[in-house]
Amino acid sequence: MKTRLLYVAAATGLAALAFMATPARADHPWQDAPRQASITTDATLSGLQPSTLLPTGKGTFLALDANGHPVRIDTTNTASPLSGSSQPTDRLVALTLSGADLWGLTAGPQPALIRMSPDGSVQSRIPLSGAAVTGSNLIALQVHETHAYLADEGKPALVVANVQTGKSTRFLPFDLSLTGRHPLLRNGQPHMGPDGHPMAGGNVRFLMLDAKGQWLFYQPACGPMSRIDTALLTDTDFTAVEQLDGITEWRTTPSLGGATLTPDNVFYLSDITFGSILKFGPDRIPLRILRDPRLFDAGAPAVSDSHQMAVLVTEDGTTHILRIALP
Repeated sequence: MKTRLLYVAAATGLAALAFMATPARADHPWQDAPRQASITTDATLSGLQPSTLLPTGKGTFLALDANGHPVRIDTTNTASPLSGSSQPTDRLVALTLSGADLWGLTAGPQPALIRMSPDGSVQSRIPLSGAAVTGSNLIALQVHETHAYLADEGKPALVVANVQTGKSTRFLPFDLSLTGRHPLLRNGQPHMGPDGHPMAGGNVRFLMLDAKGQWLFYQPACGPMSRIDTALLTDTDFTAVEQLDGITEWRTTPSLGGATLTPDNVFYLSDITFGSILKFGPDRIPLRILRDPRLFDAGAPAVSDSHQMAVLVTEDGTTHILRIALP
């Protein structure tokens, strides 16, 4: 674990460090799991974006269609609009669940949070002040109680917004933990830019929040994964220097197409470098649980409540859902 934090145990208490106090065998290689997962279904879902997938119980999931509107994927792998009568007309770039609420983040230079009921009915629209700057590309969202956490890939920063007032604050602008510093590798090959040099695939793209809302994990698509205590971003008594000191490089990863953290604190990652699904959790053992060439073009993963996960992938330019039985 590479950490700049020296005081966090005193600031948050030893109990706050119980969740993953050290990285998952930091920098140890990923190892094939003794029991492998298996793909049970490969179904076409044309017109869906592969970047968003949320579990909603009993094998169903939420995603975004090509227009940025929420849809539900049922157990027959049919995507349908949500049933609410007052659904958002805005184009959404991210979705997340927090308690009984569904939250969306709108696209554009004047972003807003959309709070919805489970059927997609809009409950409130909260314009965000101070969240974006010229060149921003807000791309990821997590919500816990009164705070929303956003990732700005365009002008790399973490953003924290009050979900009641919309007042937002940008943190850690252009910090190394937020910027793409390594080549993005797909199927082991770098993506080359117009200048003939390998491209990093963008800046911070993935946000994950533990169930208690204490630890925020984030990373660019090319890695590595970093972690920060959310108190450093929500408590105004902390200084910018203390925030920088609070960043922990959690672990290196291959290039990713998506990432999720389950309520029981297990990470599942779509590895596009080697075409696999990666897993690590409180046991701190980094495992590769599935290899398949379709995963070179994997996007968002999600884990349901039925010992099954799903991953959105792109096959011949069309989005598919892979349903996967976990070992």
